[in-house]
Amino acid sequence: MARAFDPARLTMARELAGLRKRELAESIDRTAAAVTQYELGQSRPSGETIERCARALDVPAGFFTTGRPHLRLDTAHAHFRSLRATTTVGRQQALAHVELLWEITDQLDRVIELPAVELGLPLGIPPGDPATTARLTRKAWNLPTGPIVHLVRNLEARGIVIARLPAVDAETIDAFSAAPHTRPMIALSHKGNPMRRRFSVAHELGHLLLHPDPAPGSGHHEREANAFAAELLMPAAEIADLLPRPADVATLKDVADGYGVSVTAMAYRGKDLGLYGDSAVRRVLATITRLGWRTDEPVRADYPGEEPELLARAVELAAAHGLPLPRLADNLRIGLPRLRALIGLPDRRPRLRLVQDSPEAGHDQT
Repeated sequence: MARAFDPARLTMARELAGLRKRELAESIDRTAAAVTQYELGQSRPSGETIERCARALDVPAGFFTTGRPHLRLDTAHAHFRSLRATTTVGRQQALAHVELLWEITDQLDRVIELPAVELGLPLGIPPGDPATTARLTRKAWNLPTGPIVHLVRNLEARGIVIARLPAVDAETIDAFSAAPHTRPMIALSHKGNPMRRRFSVAHELGHLLLHPDPAPGSGHHEREANAFAAELLMPAAEIADLLPRPADVATLKDVADGYGVSVTAMAYRGKDLGLYGDSAVRRVLATITRLGWRTDEPVRADYPGEEPELLARAVELAAAHGLPLPRLADNLRIGLPRLRALIGLPDRRPRLRLVQDSPEAGHDQT
């Protein structure tokens, strides 16, 4: 195992765990300089050290071996909304999960055919025109007027991989996207309610279509992605006649629920269309803040939200054609719990607890 050690795999495992080199060094009783040398390939850890790393990083020891395709992403390859709001460790952890997602899709592509990336947009889209791009997207996808039914499913059917990443820093990252090897991927955190995540998906689609060269933290790119998402989810030609005048939170909520967006997004849409002034939007925001909706807006009882399904269904199909889940985990050299979490499969393992001083057994149960 020591002879087959791949330095890049140690870096990846450390980033997946969200640890700094110093923190890993402390957990394996080595120096930070030694960890740096391992990751640079300047020295090779012993078998015992590899086992310690595996325990500290919660991966099988075989994860550190060579012989598997490996994608390396850095911040410059992804659309992050703010570099100041996110820590370097948080971004590295998020990107490492996307690298692992890419490896999963690479394994699945060997057994089944994932949907081709076909966004269907004609050439010659005016650069820097997000509203036009959004309208062309709806037309190319043959979407009817009115709310888009299941935006996530529409994207997955066109080859975009979407995943809720279990370890993404939800306090600072709503979502981010990248297009490694031409396969677009959108990673979502567990932050916010379903309407907020739906807007985040549309926002990241805007980045993928408008900004082939990411500029993480660019305010200009962020404004364009927001404008794209607003027109895609709330077309101006439809919304203008539905918004109440003057702005009324109860009516705004009804319209927002119908289009699967938050009241905040709908109020700002009214402002963008010139229907509401700054003072009207401030009154709406003050009301929803008082109601507690800025962080916990109620969701319609009949709206379950939009969960990604592409990877989970692909795994089920692969299992029926010679690649069961345990073998896929073995090929990737990761544990089954991590694989299930990444692809959105529930963990069906029984929940056990210790029973102490059991009268039936007469002693502690272990």
